[in-house]
Amino acid sequence: MPVITISKEFASGGLEIAKRLAQKLNYDYLDKEIVEQVADHAKVSHQEVMDFEEEGHINVRAYLSRIIDLDIFKKSSKHKEEVETETTYDERDKVPYSFDTQGWIDSDIYREMICKVISELGQRPNVMVVGRGGQCILREQPEVINIRIIASMTARIARLQIENPDLNDAEAQKQIEAMDKKSREYIKFYFNENWSNPKLYDVVINTSRVNDDKIVEWLTDLCS
Repeated sequence: MPVITISKEFASGGLEIAKRLAQKLNYDYLDKEIVEQVADHAKVSHQEVMDFEEEGHINVRAYLSRIIDLDIFKKSSKHKEEVETETTYDERDKVPYSFDTQGWIDSDIYREMICKVISELGQRPNVMVVGRGGQCILREQPEVINIRIIASMTARIARLQIENPDLNDAEAQKQIEAMDKKSREYIKFYFNENWSNPKLYDVVINTSRVNDDKIVEWLTDLCS
């Protein structure tokens, strides 16, 4: 069965559809596992990766990592007594992040690790990769179905208000637009792609037009 990637507009119902589809297909739903593996590869805490993803993908750390020796940011005291091998800028440029990045993550390291982790996960059978540019990283790989879930703003506001009944329409729309902006900028920053470009996807489904049960049924047939 194919690897599945899911891209979703905020409050489109995509999260619920993805979870239901993974359960129906008996797929591994990969979200937090991606964060954990990125953290393990970069040798930072899981929380630090999560915090970094919330920063808005500003390239300040990437810039600093090219002009400052990253060894000064190492947090682990166990390295103090070890003999450290000097790493030059040129060596970093030729083999990015082969040096120890203990206690530090920047935009370049994050992209390197997210591509590595998702590429490796994409080799496993029966996996669903949710978000984080999976549609960009795996799009050239055979046996991958890239799915995008969208909806009208009216429908998305209604969905969000079911979960947050205190939100008025303007507040709900502002939250939706902020979350969409974050996702759009993530894809542009790390992969230089347009998040909403239909050519990135094999299937685009509008939940404003079709109910969730029918969508899960269609996608189950498609991916089986």
